[in-house]
Amino acid sequence: MGLGSFFKSMFGGEKAPEPEDIIEHKGFQIILKPRNLGGNYGVGAIIRKEIDGEVREHQFIRADQIPSKEQCNEITLMKVKTAIDQLGDDLFQPQ
Repeated sequence: MGLGSFFKSMFGGEKAPEPEDIIEHKGFQIILKPRNLGGNYGVGAIIRKEIDGEVREHQFIRADQIPSKEQCNEITLMKVKTAIDQLGDDLFQPQ
């Protein structure tokens, strides 16, 4: 199975989300923010959640460089969902 097939199976063959679309996952809002790195795109997103009446925000940036914007969005979404699943509200704790 190629990388493209892997992502199609993982995301149901749907079109990759576009930046600025708000994607909901387990009560969190995800806004994709791919970074243009001069020919490649860097994994990046904003993760938001309202906790106790206050909107918390986390800048999600990884070192990955992906050749296409669409692939970058798919990989970013996969990584953000994994981080949310593993860390939950701890994403908003000071480093």
